[in-house]
Amino acid sequence: MVRNILIVCAGLVVLAAAGCAENQSVLSALPDPSVRPDPAQRAAALPARPLLIQHPYRPLWQPMSVRTVAFGEPDWMPTIGLSARWTCIVVHHSASDKGTPESMDQSHRQRGWDELGYHFVIGNGLGYPDGKVYVGARWDKQKHGAHCKVPGNYYNEHGIGICLMGNLEDHPPTDAQMQALAHLVMYLESQCGFSYDRVLTHGGITGKTLCPGRYFSTNDLYRRISAPMYASRK
Repeated sequence: MVRNILIVCAGLVVLAAAGCAENQSVLSALPDPSVRPDPAQRAAALPARPLLIQHPYRPLWQPMSVRTVAFGEPDWMPTIGLSARWTCIVVHHSASDKGTPESMDQSHRQRGWDELGYHFVIGNGLGYPDGKVYVGARWDKQKHGAHCKVPGNYYNEHGIGICLMGNLEDHPPTDAQMQALAHLVMYLESQCGFSYDRVLTHGGITGKTLCPGRYFSTNDLYRRISAPMYASRK
């Protein structure tokens, strides 16, 4: 019996030693807490995943590459190519029902600006065709805007200014204007690589103006952006 006890004790000693060796092996494989990992190496180790765009009219789980979902008119792509400066879109209204992009350009020059402050203007049918997108000289030059002044001038330097012609404090934009705006926004998102949450309004940024007017609906814009007609080219 004493022999059996000795055999059992010896076995326990062996198992304990093996367990210690295994624990030491595991501990030695853990990273040294005193050594901070390189952020670049840590990022490279993360698994790739599809880009998800959260949208009030599109399920969160639906993957969508913002660089391949929309196609625009030929003159929407600048001849010199796109700058990397653009990070958002700022929507405005002209606050006047009548006028043309050219008259707006003259008005802006009279204020001391070098040219039309917006990158794009969308007509309302009173002076410029309803829903027609006017491409300003600033866009072709990929030049900063003059449409949303804030300390540091971020939204002029990095925001694409789009103006809907009309006084949207008095009435909504036309259906053609909203369709054109949705198409243009989707195109700019796809080309510049940002999503719907970077579509902003002048008044929403500064809090000091009613622009683009109380009758402009961001929800309507989001609904139109999510429509299948903008998802792909047949």
